[in-house]
Amino acid sequence: MTYSEKSLMLMRDHNIHELIELLGVFWNKSMNDEERSEAFTTVVYLGAIAVLAYNFVANVVSGFVFAAAWARISVVTGVSPLSEGMWEKFLHAKYALDMFFGGPCIPAKAILTVPFFFAYRRFVVNSTSKSPLKERFPIINRYLSLMLAWLVANVGVVGGATYLMVKITTFWTGVPMFPVAP
Repeated sequence: MTYSEKSLMLMRDHNIHELIELLGVFWNKSMNDEERSEAFTTVVYLGAIAVLAYNFVANVVSGFVFAAAWARISVVTGVSPLSEGMWEKFLHAKYALDMFFGGPCIPAKAILTVPFFFAYRRFVVNSTSKSPLKERFPIINRYLSLMLAWLVANVGVVGGATYLMVKITTFWTGVPMFPVAP
């Protein structure tokens, strides 16, 4: 039996408490306070990057749902979802799509997060290392690099991609994005 098979068997047999105990021994016996503090900060930092990477993937999926609902309402009604009385229909279409792409697709979103985690981490680490705050205020520097990554990825990339997808649907359907005044 290989080492990885034994590890998987331990997890399958619900012996995870042994792993936690080993980590506790490592944490308490082989690290000083400064090393524990740095390890804790690193784990929290990587956790925040993982959450933000998942948030990015979830927001991209929400952008696709938004554009698909926009296209659906534009095709069915022949007018923009921003037209009078159409916003409620648009929201119903979006909520219907969210029911499928929300809960049932969480495992797929989690799997898609893995490659984005490494790209997200690279961006955050690069912005952290180039900041003038890195020596004097390392925690604030890390926080600001996380916020910068969130702004660039979620606001910039996802917002821009959603706008672009809606714009493409307006060309595809022939319905203008903004309603024309009578």
